[in-house]
Amino acid sequence: MPLVHVQMADGRTSEQKRALMAAMTDAMVDHLGAPRESVRVWITEFPATDFMAGGELLADKQRRLAAGGD
Repeated sequence: MPLVHVQMADGRTSEQKRALMAAMTDAMVDHLGAPRESVRVWITEFPATDFMAGGELLADKQRRLAAGGD
């Protein structure tokens, strides 16, 4: 039973998440030969204030980019 756990910052729509999970299910079926009914995909979301990369909070990076920073 293939298990796919996606961790990502919140903010995506239900439609985007549904499309992502469907594509991941298809990938498991197409590339691994897994039976579709055995594939499990779930998403864990976290706030942008709870993730840092390169010493910068994701929330700060999003604000900087929205303000036209690079």
